[in-house]
Amino acid sequence: MAHSIARIPNRLVQVEGKTYLYFGGTAYLGLQSHPPFLERFSKNVERYGMHYGASRKSNVFLDIYGIAEDHLAKWVGAESCLTLSSGYLAAQLVIQTLVQQGHSLFAAPNAHTALHLNGVIRTESFEELSNHLLKEFNSGGPMPVLLFDTIDFSGNQFPHFDVLKRLPLEKIMLVGDDSHGIGVVGKDGAGCYELLKTLNPAKLLVCCSLGKGLGIQAGAILGNAVDVELLRNTPFFGGASPALPAFMGTLLDATDIYAERRAKLMENDALFRNSLHHLSLFKHMEGHPTYEFEDADLAKALEKNGFITTYFNYPDADGPIVGRIVLSAYHEKEDIQQLANCLNALQG
Repeated sequence: MAHSIARIPNRLVQVEGKTYLYFGGTAYLGLQSHPPFLERFSKNVERYGMHYGASRKSNVFLDIYGIAEDHLAKWVGAESCLTLSSGYLAAQLVIQTLVQQGHSLFAAPNAHTALHLNGVIRTESFEELSNHLLKEFNSGGPMPVLLFDTIDFSGNQFPHFDVLKRLPLEKIMLVGDDSHGIGVVGKDGAGCYELLKTLNPAKLLVCCSLGKGLGIQAGAILGNAVDVELLRNTPFFGGASPALPAFMGTLLDATDIYAERRAKLMENDALFRNSLHHLSLFKHMEGHPTYEFEDADLAKALEKNGFITTYFNYPDADGPIVGRIVLSAYHEKEDIQQLANCLNALQG
């Protein structure tokens, strides 16, 4: 069921001469071919050029990076922000720095592969995770660090974070990957940072890709000013090329587009939920426009009926199957209704 295509998919995708409705990927706001968004990006390319070929620590620097970082920090409710060229790189910077500081790092079950770097202890269950943390509390070493995905598609984190609430968070530094949250969930789409702050952890850092929700090829790290400044002063950050400055400008210029597209996404999500007869057949987090399933026959039946969803082994050929229906702001109401009608007919 792997398909090679010639261009980035939108609501429609062409596969071997046939047109399908596409309900996969991670383009939640459907910005990759949205004309108003492309127009804003094009104007910023004209202003800033395609690439900034220098270190962010150079004696000559572009002000747009600091302006965009201040905007992101204020939006999500953090003291400070740092941007890099990808969310993966942002996670690597955080983890490598914490390992060098002597912290013990533990990845929660289902944490993204970006959080599974050398020096990180992976856990397969929350019981195992709790046991590791208990031992670490008694070791007398630096504060332990818990790495996790804010949008855990098994449903163990967002929206209630019940697993985290059972831990002694006053002794733990939380590092959340909010790549599937920012731009989509939270107040005005600001992601999970404010929700996590209410849990009162000892420390909090959030890293994320800005590509999934916001259509920006860049990554960000959000946290308190002291921790973010420490990351800013690392050789890792100084040696890394930054994101395109045009993307930073677009991030600032597209706030109205983000609000409009998120409102449309939420309308699409509500229509799908209200039209589906058997919502319980899917794993679903309230407020997030994704619907998980494991049935290979369902993926095949949907494709036969003109719908392509996410269905593949992740993050590699030996990983578990990811089956997911993904709604986007680029879908029309008719698309949503067609999918719901097809699912209702297939499921009886």
